[in-house]
Amino acid sequence: MNTDSHHQGGFSMIELMVVVAIISILAAIAIPSYMGIQKKAARSEAKAKLEAIALSLEGYMAENNDYGSDRPYTYVCGPGCVAPAGFGHSGGIGAIANMGNNLLYNYQIIVTQTPAPAFTVIATPRTGGRVAGDINIWLQSNGVKGPVGAGW
Repeated sequence: MNTDSHHQGGFSMIELMVVVAIISILAAIAIPSYMGIQKKAARSEAKAKLEAIALSLEGYMAENNDYGSDRPYTYVCGPGCVAPAGFGHSGGIGAIANMGNNLLYNYQIIVTQTPAPAFTVIATPRTGGRVAGDINIWLQSNGVKGPVGAGW
């Protein structure tokens, strides 16, 4: 009597290739979707920070009748940013707006005094970050927000 059993456990090469193909298809669908969700979340955070900066500038305007300078200036804020001389806001906008660290965008404030005091705050995606190549988002002192397709 032959008691040898030739049954071996495991997967065949075809079964393994089918599993790899299924995983590849799922990854091809899931990864771009995940990246889009990350950009959308980062964009929402940038919008909230733009509104916080605008609110702090408006608070400064209410107390000082200007937005912090008697001349046009540009303030770029990223990780570890400091306010330029003559900015007028002690501690810098990052601290005033409670922006925190690990920013995915640089925040730029452009103030003009003529014909009337006004500002534009722009969020620009940082290069090399997970939102690199995304759109710039902006907010003006007159309430205009952009760009149009940013979902404000």
